[in-house]
Amino acid sequence: MTTREAIYLQAIKAALEAGIAVMDVYAGDFDTDYKKDGSPITLADRHANDIICSALEKTGIMVISEESPKEDFRVRKNQKLVWMVDPVDGTKEFTSRNGEFTINIALIENQQPVFGIVTAPAINQGYIGWIGKGAFQIPSLEEMLKRLPSLELKDIFEVALPVRTRADEQNPAFAISRSHLTEKTKKLISKLSGAQSDIETISKGSSLKFCLLAEGTAQYYAREDFINEWDTAAGHALLLAAGGALITIPDGQPMLYNKENLVNPGFVAFADPKLLSTIKKNLAL
Repeated sequence: MTTREAIYLQAIKAALEAGIAVMDVYAGDFDTDYKKDGSPITLADRHANDIICSALEKTGIMVISEESPKEDFRVRKNQKLVWMVDPVDGTKEFTSRNGEFTINIALIENQQPVFGIVTAPAINQGYIGWIGKGAFQIPSLEEMLKRLPSLELKDIFEVALPVRTRADEQNPAFAISRSHLTEKTKKLISKLSGAQSDIETISKGSSLKFCLLAEGTAQYYAREDFINEWDTAAGHALLLAAGGALITIPDGQPMLYNKENLVNPGFVAFADPKLLSTIKKNLAL
């Protein structure tokens, strides 16, 4: 096993183990606290963060997690590789108990996502995006958990199902946020849809919107308002590995990570990279 394969396996195991802790909290009564920015946090976020960070720190690669103190940019900027972690993406979905929350881990290399694992423990599914290898759906997290701690990559890829984005220029579906759909984003979707009068939308929480694109169920995911790097990194890696693309708004450039400001601009994620020029034209980018 190469070094890169070993650290990816470490990330996959960490996501699976964190899922156990998250579901233990989810199954019982729990309190919801609020951070300084007003966003919710529960014991599940804290437990998952401890498990993931402890595992990833063993790889010797800097970990940037939503729920941990951040290194100063003067230190971060010198790192070729960093982990980007959201221990529970979609805490609002978690507290409402609709199951649409995920655990996100991505490896960033030279500010670009090269690997991502997205698990949705409440619906027993996971996704892996590995640039150069492809994108895959794990149909049953429970089956993977049965093999811990002796789980190997070959065990995963024996059952993983390859996924690929699917272009549909005539009737594209738009993945939209269940909890964060703003008027600006609605206007953005309208521009992207062009002359299409009846727009098909699919509401999902967390990084599951990226998963819809990766598996071919939706063709666009647009967001006008700001979103943190750890919210998009793993899903972005999955989308790229599945054949899709993502550009920022308003500059129309690839999304960069481990920036001085860890908040991303708005973006458009799309299934068919061939539509880049059309998208830029519709958005006047």
